[in-house]
Amino acid sequence: MFKPLLNAIDSFFASVPTQTRRAPHIRDAVDVKRWMILVVIALFPCILVAIWNAGIQSVVYSSGDYKLMDAYLEASKSWGGYWSFASMHASAILYEGLSIFLPLVFISYAVGGFWEALFAILRKHEIAEGFLVSGILYPLILPPTIPYWMAAAGISAGIVIGKELFGGTGMNILNPALTCRCFLYFAFPAYMTGEVWAGKNLWTVKTSLLKMNQAAGLSPIDGYSQPSALSLFHASSDVKRIHIDAIALNDFHEPVLTGDLIQSQFQKWNGGVNSLGSLSDELLQKFSTAPIDAGGLGLSSDGFLSAQQFAQLKYGVGHLSDWNLFLGNKLGSLGEVSVLACLLGALFLIFVGIGSWRTMLAVIFGALFTSLLFQLGSHLIGPMGGAWNPANFDFPIYKHFLLGGLAFGLVFMATDPVSSPAMNSAKWIYGFLIGMLTIIIRMINPAYPEGVMLAILFANVFSPLLDIYAAKAYRKRRWRVI
Repeated sequence: MFKPLLNAIDSFFASVPTQTRRAPHIRDAVDVKRWMILVVIALFPCILVAIWNAGIQSVVYSSGDYKLMDAYLEASKSWGGYWSFASMHASAILYEGLSIFLPLVFISYAVGGFWEALFAILRKHEIAEGFLVSGILYPLILPPTIPYWMAAAGISAGIVIGKELFGGTGMNILNPALTCRCFLYFAFPAYMTGEVWAGKNLWTVKTSLLKMNQAAGLSPIDGYSQPSALSLFHASSDVKRIHIDAIALNDFHEPVLTGDLIQSQFQKWNGGVNSLGSLSDELLQKFSTAPIDAGGLGLSSDGFLSAQQFAQLKYGVGHLSDWNLFLGNKLGSLGEVSVLACLLGALFLIFVGIGSWRTMLAVIFGALFTSLLFQLGSHLIGPMGGAWNPANFDFPIYKHFLLGGLAFGLVFMATDPVSSPAMNSAKWIYGFLIGMLTIIIRMINPAYPEGVMLAILFANVFSPLLDIYAAKAYRKRRWRVI
């Protein structure tokens, strides 16, 4: 009865004993186990950054000390300052990071391994090595504050529903790790979105932030909070391009295309008393929220803070600089924060021939093309040069790869050899579809902040169809050559 389990333990430490007895025979040093281990090696940079970043965010956000928070935010403005701050709390950072990440990894392998072994025993076949990768991918796409029982429920649903019901490894049409996360998102949305990206416990961090704001004398509007960069990107629907341009013109002294319109409105509202470019936050808020007929910009009073945060994200102000977003000093899912770590993993996968560079490049092309269309549309469509179009339409196209899990998804999720196409031409269409859908969901969907997960799962469904038509086109081309 337990032969599959014993063979799995044996083959984990030694070569697989199974050998072919009749032709055809294939001699190759790379079997499925080695294949999966190489993927785990490619994930090492993301794992290390996940431990470190989760640790430093937990130390700061759970401390209840606003002075420590101020020191961290100030240090994050430069790379040298960040490491100077981190070196003073290195032991606490490592302890917190390991205490967040390791229990989730243990739960993932223990609970998911139980279901893998159970189905292998019932079906009397070997335990597939594919779970070696799914078991480590799953914790990397979770928020650090996820309850342990919820993490166990997610891996159970993903393995059973998304994989074993289809027949096990090699038969599933959906990416198992993303299926786990999709189940959690729709079953427990409050624990998968919003302010869930710092510390071990959601309520501990909320209490800590409340204590910081009270000690610093800050109001809920301008106090400390824990929104991720992707949450800041989803500004209020009242925030338009002209509102962000006004903030950029006044606070950052950036040249904007709507500058003449803003200046004319400002002169009508102000009467020439003050000059735009040196207004305090209070005066800028009054100008932005004043009615359009009175010379203001018509922004709702609740939307001004959202506009300020979006402007800081767009122009990379303070700890929201491009380097922080690229290297991984930000809030987000455990393994998705560092674009650099994902890039190192991509280079390794391409070098060993496991990850499809065509799929990765196609996702990049799809995302760039779609975000460019939105950006052009924000300038060309609508009255007054698109000044009243949504603010997130006019977002730098390269920054989409610095937000959320797009970089992680295109490297480790979209290239899953089981749920992605096998034909080279189909990989281009598959990847482009993922990149395009990701940006469309991010830009238009008001309820779902991240489009990578749904885009990949949607493309997974079409993967067999893309392979079929790619194979038909290849056969026709061969017949024409013959």
